[in-house]
Amino acid sequence: MARIPIGERIRDSRRERGVTQSALAQQVGISASYLNLIEHDKRMIGGALLKRLADALNVDLNRLSGTEDARLAQDIVEMTRLLSLPELDERSAVKLVAQSPEWAAAVRTLHQWYRDASETALALSDRLSQDPALMELSHAVLTKITAIRSFAEILAQHPDLAPEERLRFSGIIASESDLLGSSARSMITLLEGTPDALPSSSPANEVEDFIIFHRNHFPELEDAASELRQSLGDLSVTPVSVITDRLEETHGVSVRFHRGGTPLGEGAASDKHWILIDDQALPPSIRFMQARALVDREFGALLDSLTDDDKLTTDAARTRGRRALANYAAGALLFPYHRFLEAAENQRYDIERLNRQFDGSIEQIAHRLVTLRRPGAEGVPFAFLRADPAGNISKPFSISGLRMPRFGGACPLWAIYSAFARPNRTVAQLATMPNGEHFLFIAHCMMKQAAAYGDQATTFSIMLGCDASYGDRVVYGDGFASGRNSLATPVGTNCRSCSRQNCRQRAYPSIISDSESGTRTAPSNVE
Repeated sequence: MARIPIGERIRDSRRERGVTQSALAQQVGISASYLNLIEHDKRMIGGALLKRLADALNVDLNRLSGTEDARLAQDIVEMTRLLSLPELDERSAVKLVAQSPEWAAAVRTLHQWYRDASETALALSDRLSQDPALMELSHAVLTKITAIRSFAEILAQHPDLAPEERLRFSGIIASESDLLGSSARSMITLLEGTPDALPSSSPANEVEDFIIFHRNHFPELEDAASELRQSLGDLSVTPVSVITDRLEETHGVSVRFHRGGTPLGEGAASDKHWILIDDQALPPSIRFMQARALVDREFGALLDSLTDDDKLTTDAARTRGRRALANYAAGALLFPYHRFLEAAENQRYDIERLNRQFDGSIEQIAHRLVTLRRPGAEGVPFAFLRADPAGNISKPFSISGLRMPRFGGACPLWAIYSAFARPNRTVAQLATMPNGEHFLFIAHCMMKQAAAYGDQATTFSIMLGCDASYGDRVVYGDGFASGRNSLATPVGTNCRSCSRQNCRQRAYPSIISDSESGTRTAPSNVE
């Protein structure tokens, strides 16, 4: 994916404020010639320097960096892949977003409405074909419509009917119409009574956009978690008992364990006076569930305030967003920012060592690594993705230059999929994109064994990704330090947007034309 040019934005913001190049360069500690190269997109910029420029110009960092616009451009590209039009170049999507972000956002919104309508139609079709009650009502509605039409045709085609016959047929039509109305009302009532049958992807997508807009870092929650941690004392010794005591003594909430009913990894069911946790949950999961229950009660007003956001347009999105922020706050409480960042740097981002040091699950550790974005104290910027064995992806979080797929699957050559062959082990991959960019992928497949006979095991894979230039700070980059091309795996984002020729894993033709032949890359996995 082409990068969003931000030099023009810096230049425009500087000119709007009447600041000269030399004055701005001196203020942020660089030469005027270097700033000139930045403003003409001749030099890439990010991190601390970009923040200094944003502060000097009094401009929001997200607006200046184009983080949100890069996601918007990626969404536009992914939306159009199904069209399979070779003339659609991803660089045009970047240009569209750069020149008219409002129109690009409107196109994405229309596409989302289309997806929601399609999913609703599919859900209704599925219910109508499988729900016995709806099938019976559908049959009744069709039967009544057929009867009404038949008797209406008799009245229309035979104007010479005797008055008593015409009256009898009219009465039948009226009676059948009443029955039709009754059946239709029953069908509507049945559908309205089961809203879960009509899922919409909008809340999930809105929450993803909300988190990405904030770069998956919420300083207010970090500060609140730090204060709460200080009031609780030493959580590193007996965190479960400390949190349990706080829940009981301050909030009147008790913890109950039970067998079954709460899927592992889903969290704890709760009400105002108790939280319910599966007794087969692993210790890190139990601790995280209790921490989430505590921050949900301690930070209630703050969570409500943060989710009162224009990007969350429905109650369902705000509820989902509040749950995501509660998970974030629980991670901030259990893995304090500066101590976790220091350990991550010292351990060179070894997720298994961090897992043992902080007694968190691999996924909890990975999630926390992605949130280390505090200005002036940033960790390695990681992207994140999760997938199940069927290839369904969730929790996508992108970084500059590396876009996580949103509509559809990812490249099958990514480490997140090969990790399924090595459960409970970490897999590293040096991935080379078609445009030559290199990224370090770190994947781990977690297989949670069934707790008892009759239970199902749960398997999914998570992946962190960072620019390969951070390889010297990450232990997983050591295996690729020699820089040999043979160590790199040529990958794409997914088949539709990959220009690679002769890829044996290709499942769909690419929408990108070959520059010489003008033809589109065809699937090569057909024997």
